Amino acid sequence: MTTSRRQFIRAAAAAGALSSLPTALFAGQEADKPLRLLILGGTGFIGPHEINYALSRGHEVTMFNRGKTAPDMFPDVERLIGDRNGELDALKGREWDAVIDNSGFFPRHARLSAELLHGNVGQYLFVSSISAYGDGLSVEHDEVTAPPATMELPVDESEHIYGPTYGPRKSLCEQEVSRVFGDNAINVRPGIITGPGDPTNRLRHWLVRLVAGKEIIVPGSKDWPVQYIDARDLSGWMVRLLEAGASGPYNAVGPEQPYRAEPLLNRLKSAANSSSEFVWVDWDWLTDQLEGPPGYSPWFPGDFSPFMQVNNDRALATGLTFRPIEDMARDMIAGLGANGINAERGELSLEKEAELVKRWRAHESG
Repeated sequence: MTTSRRQFIRAAAAAGALSSLPTALFAGQEADKPLRLLILGGTGFIGPHEINYALSRGHEVTMFNRGKTAPDMFPDVERLIGDRNGELDALKGREWDAVIDNSGFFPRHARLSAELLHGNVGQYLFVSSISAYGDGLSVEHDEVTAPPATMELPVDESEHIYGPTYGPRKSLCEQEVSRVFGDNAINVRPGIITGPGDPTNRLRHWLVRLVAGKEIIVPGSKDWPVQYIDARDLSGWMVRLLEAGASGPYNAVGPEQPYRAEPLLNRLKSAANSSSEFVWVDWDWLTDQLEGPPGYSPWFPGDFSPFMQVNNDRALATGLTFRPIEDMARDMIAGLGANGINAERGELSLEKEAELVKRWRAHESG
């Protein structure tokens, strides 16, 4: 889609959306009407950002989780203890205006919670993923026309939540929520979520190296697209969607236009006030050296580029905004801690990286 055509479509969508949404959607202070919000999860990555924002808007919040992760977080917020796998008694007989489902990874869990809450909750916002789209996704698709990811039934619920069927399972979860809640269902499909508290290395990987002033090995093309969204921007916007009584699916990706690899890294370098040098290498060469694709990379090879150029016109028209990547980077740098890396998340050690730089330069000169 050309830039001019995309701008035209976005402007038309915004005109229609803005005329029908209340001004509270764009307010920065307390909402016009406080809501009773139920958060399924609440103490992971995006949940705390949702709760902080909702409380700042004057909403009443209840968390439902197993009570195992950060049990002392939000001591003044009501916490109901249970499990998505059928232990939902704590939710029975209660009423809320809306629910945000952060922890639905298996369709059975989404079905159980949606059916139990139906009639006692006005809106059901399910946090899905762009991985819910199938391999046929193109840059021309939107939320309605994009092909869903599919899989054969029954679903193996013993699989790790981020296993190879993650995307199809998210798609099936969406279907369960929409089946039960109809027009009162909101399916939000983020791409790469990052920002303070991000447990992955897809942005933190670069920040650690920039702060250390190390040579940084970068795979792929300097022009490859990438979409990031700060968890705080995502969370605030989702709460405002509920305030506005929104409906339907939304691609929650940012920014307005995708970043490109080299300019993005240069902006991160500037934010970190770093002296690091980027060493660009061939993607396939690095994959061979690592005996697998670089798990920390925030962009994908060219064949997967549509997943880094997902249309976000509908979300932009309802008030989704993005803070500058420099602000997000500085906030994350402030919270890096002593090590700032997680070896369990596909991290490449600094020592291994220095060795790869030497190999690449020998490869180029040979």
